[in-house]
Amino acid sequence: VIKTPTKMSFARKWGPSLVAIAGVLAVNMFMLGPTLNNVPELTKKQLHARKLGEERTKAIMNMDFDARSDRKLGRGFGSRNLSEEEGGIMEYTRRRHRALGEYVHEDVSDEFSSFGKWSVSIIYFAFWVFLMFPNWFLPIGRPGIALGGGLSMVVWRFILFSFGHGPIFYAERVIIMEPLFLLFGLMLTTIYLEKMEQGGIFDKLRNSLDDAVNWKRSLKIMTMSTIGSAAVMNDSVVLIFSGVVVDLCVRHKVSNSLPYLLSLASTANIGSAHTMTGNPQNILIVSLAYDDITWFEFAKNMFFPVLAASFVNTLCMFLYFGTELFPGSSGVVENIGILFGGRKTPEIIALENAYAAKISAMPEEDESKGWSLWSKLQVLVTISFLICFALGFDVCVVSITAGAILMVIAAYKHQHYDPKPDNTEYDDEGNPLPPKKMYDMDGNEIEPEEEELITESETTLTEVDYGLLLLFIGQFLLIGSFDDTGVPQKFFEVTMGECANNMTSSPCVYWFVMIVTILSNVASNVPVCQMLAATFPYATPYDWMQVSFSATIAGNLTMLGSAANMIVAFQAAKVGDRTFTSERHVPFGIPSTIACLYVGTVILTYFHFAPECSIKLGTCDEDGNAVEYYEAAGDDAAAAADEAYYNY
Repeated sequence: VIKTPTKMSFARKWGPSLVAIAGVLAVNMFMLGPTLNNVPELTKKQLHARKLGEERTKAIMNMDFDARSDRKLGRGFGSRNLSEEEGGIMEYTRRRHRALGEYVHEDVSDEFSSFGKWSVSIIYFAFWVFLMFPNWFLPIGRPGIALGGGLSMVVWRFILFSFGHGPIFYAERVIIMEPLFLLFGLMLTTIYLEKMEQGGIFDKLRNSLDDAVNWKRSLKIMTMSTIGSAAVMNDSVVLIFSGVVVDLCVRHKVSNSLPYLLSLASTANIGSAHTMTGNPQNILIVSLAYDDITWFEFAKNMFFPVLAASFVNTLCMFLYFGTELFPGSSGVVENIGILFGGRKTPEIIALENAYAAKISAMPEEDESKGWSLWSKLQVLVTISFLICFALGFDVCVVSITAGAILMVIAAYKHQHYDPKPDNTEYDDEGNPLPPKKMYDMDGNEIEPEEEELITESETTLTEVDYGLLLLFIGQFLLIGSFDDTGVPQKFFEVTMGECANNMTSSPCVYWFVMIVTILSNVASNVPVCQMLAATFPYATPYDWMQVSFSATIAGNLTMLGSAANMIVAFQAAKVGDRTFTSERHVPFGIPSTIACLYVGTVILTYFHFAPECSIKLGTCDEDGNAVEYYEAAGDDAAAAADEAYYNY
């Protein structure tokens, strides 16, 4: 018997969130003072690094360059390690500075009037609320809301430009094509993995996550999602497994699928923080960082923070959804006994017996779990996809190519191996009727035409969620226009205060990660990383580790904080499961995100391997060790000049 879940009280639902928010404010006020102005002064090494950065920026601004060569580079800046003949570090710095200024963050905020900034911000936040809570308004759906908002923003920006209240809006520049290509390729690949064969790799993946016990099923989903998102991009993991999780919930007739969908989405974001290829912002960070950051270096620094965050998120999941995951349990103490002592409630025993009976009643299905030729081909394509991804090939090209290869295999299978549809007609007694003959006006028999094959364009390609692509296009337009106003940058400047120059050092780092979390949910994490790259062009690898971890974990705060959340909600709604909504996500997202964020930040602050200096800037040696201040400054005259700079 499926019990209807009782409605949570306000204290039970929002209490953890309110406690978490109060805890964050209390910790930061204790460390930085009631007004958050108790900021430690910059050390001489930090001031020296700032001085070197200013001098290098001034030097590259005065460098001669070949405009034609720059145009060939497009939005990028070419190789990170140029030879001396090519210009070395200085030419690399100049190219990167141009890219940061012209593409990453072209500051046009001074071209807006106050009316222009306010009106664009109001439109953005209005549609942000519409996207966050689509059920509060007309039943349009998130894709329609996002596209309508994006087009409204384009029209409004044209009106502002026409009346002199804002700059021209280059809408095509803010639509980032790479995520759209990637999503299309992943959807194509996912559809063919699922639809090509009954009992294929997709069904085997689903069966590997299945379990009679609720908490074990949730734990399996979290483990798979964490490891998978570290290996490949989190968006691909949730796109593949959202339907699997919903199918498992339907199979076990659970009354509330939210814990399982949250298990998938939250751990996909956490796991993706482990590697530089786990999510779009990590890929962007590694490409924009001034110093080289290798895959192994990134993963080594993130291992313990991600491990701790995964543990904290699992703990929050089991505490917040204890009723659903531990049916029949009397509370936390008994849950611990179930987890570690092997105890079972009568409800859990009933679930195990029902599951065993269901499995024993389907022996035919168990016997058909062998690997057919088509399943092996699916595995071969999937492994090749992962290898190409790990080798650094373009993920968009790889995903679309994998989908195209699977499409060709599926079409060949349908044409030559799948049973043909039986169009034979039968009489009332079940006897087959001879095929009907047709004649022309002269009484000549008309030969039946060859049956036309059903193409992939008519079947599988129609299942691609083009609405999801429209959702991201609309969001790109909204976010791009909002970023033009300079409001996110001003918010960062005002809220960080004196900590802006000391953002990744204790105690400022704990306030910094909170500001990044807020901005990542309001203005999206990728634009935030772009803004920080332009604002702090010589940030150290350690600085970027902190930015990466906070911007990624921030995705679990709200529904709009991460593309993975949107994909899970969209994919679940497509198959009729609409439990994963913003209203249900936020009460769990706030305490879990804050706890994961601060536990991981503490570990990363005191236990990291990334250098807190820059090899390319000259503040550390080739081994990543910080160069002593007077060694870097040079002779006594240089040291005296630096002293004057500090005093100034």
